[in-house]
Amino acid sequence: MTLDPARHDALPAAAVAPDLPHPILGWRTWRIGRRAARRTDLIAPLAGLPWPARQAMAASCGSRTHSPPGDRCGCGLYAVADPGTLEWGPSDHEVLGVVALWGRVVEGTRGWRASHGYPRLVVTGPAITAEQRAALSRRYGVPVHRSAVPAKALASLLGADAARADVLRRGTEAEVDALLAARMPDWVRRWELRRAQAEARARRPRWSALGRRRSPVLKL
Repeated sequence: MTLDPARHDALPAAAVAPDLPHPILGWRTWRIGRRAARRTDLIAPLAGLPWPARQAMAASCGSRTHSPPGDRCGCGLYAVADPGTLEWGPSDHEVLGVVALWGRVVEGTRGWRASHGYPRLVVTGPAITAEQRAALSRRYGVPVHRSAVPAKALASLLGADAARADVLRRGTEAEVDALLAARMPDWVRRWELRRAQAEARARRPRWSALGRRRSPVLKL
């Protein structure tokens, strides 16, 4: 399908993104650069390309037979409907975000691929400093929020709480701030419980089939 904007108003106000009948809002990840020159870049984790600030990100493809996203190609800007299904890398500088997609859009089993997109909001984990969050927000013109749990853990928790995930995806900046403040203590508690359970499982002795002790057998 093709979403054709009637005008190029801002969504958010600073971005050159269209005020569509309704752009598609999906979840995705970005990585924030560690080097000084890239500390305010939102970088596509797999491609390693920074998303431009205050202008739309346009998808590209090496094929000359179609414009992205192709129906039979994996090109395009990705987003998913359920944050719990996102794939993550090992970096603690990977962040969770909501992206507005428009233009040509191909729907898949977990989400969408689109020709154009722009961040709507970003949520970082505790590894990102307040100064870095403020710089990202100024550069991209979008809210950048802090989570007390790692962004990957927050995505997993939101995957099990569709109603609150929808508030973060669609809500105003004030609504997102209020939800994060109200729910973060419980999310921290649940994350710490999950981490403790995982550590307990990792410490549990693992007996191989041949190494297990056998109960004595009484031969009659």
